[in-house]
Amino acid sequence: MPVVDASVVIDWVAPGVSATAPAVKLFDRLARASLEIVGPRLLLEEVSDALLSGIRRRRWSGAAADASHGLLLSLPVRLADDHRDLDRAWELARRYDNHPIYDLIYVALAERTATELVTADEALRKRLAHVDWIVGPDQAAI
Repeated sequence: MPVVDASVVIDWVAPGVSATAPAVKLFDRLARASLEIVGPRLLLEEVSDALLSGIRRRRWSGAAADASHGLLLSLPVRLADDHRDLDRAWELARRYDNHPIYDLIYVALAERTATELVTADEALRKRLAHVDWIVGPDQAAI
């Protein structure tokens, strides 16, 4: 039951992502294993914003982003919404040089549920390199 962040999920839905991308391979492994996928409620907003950003940067069309947004909403991800995660994310953000709280919401959720956090965010993984349960898509224990 891994927690996944927006940097992974965007590759599951964004137009033109290669089937060989690490995040896509991770999704295939999760689906084959029938494992529950978890993310904070914030996940939908972050991925939706990334899709809109792709339109603004002309990486994909509005129609392609609309289709990707529909795919996002159909993903088998259980969304967690627990105030304790925000409280813990705040503590972590203050500890780690005021790192963006939206990244640390994922960390707090994974910590609370005692599971891996899978992220493609190199800066987050580097900042918390001492935490062995924060891994990249190609390192997930699935």
